[in-house]
Amino acid sequence: MTHTPPPDNNPTQLLRYRLQIPSLTDADSIGQVRQVLMGLGLLVDRIEAGEAEVAVASAQDPGREAMQQALQAAGFAVQDITAESS
Repeated sequence: MTHTPPPDNNPTQLLRYRLQIPSLTDADSIGQVRQVLMGLGLLVDRIEAGEAEVAVASAQDPGREAMQQALQAAGFAVQDITAESS
C-alpha cells in the first residue's frame, strides 16, 4: 500500500501519524523505534510504551507502508497506523 496525497493537498501541509506498536515497551525499544522513524525523515513528536506520534510535511511523506516495513525490518510489529492532516 503506497500513500499518495490527494492532488489538492498542499505539499507543505503537515501530516501526523499515530502508530500503535505493542512491542514498544522499554527505553531500548523506544530508542530503536525513534531511530527508525527519524531515518525515514519523520519528526518524532511523542514516543512512549505502545505508541508513537510522528509528523512530516506531505511532500516528504514516506507513507504508511514504508513506516511499517522499516519497523518490521527492525523487529517491531505495527498494529495500526492512523493519519491526520493539519
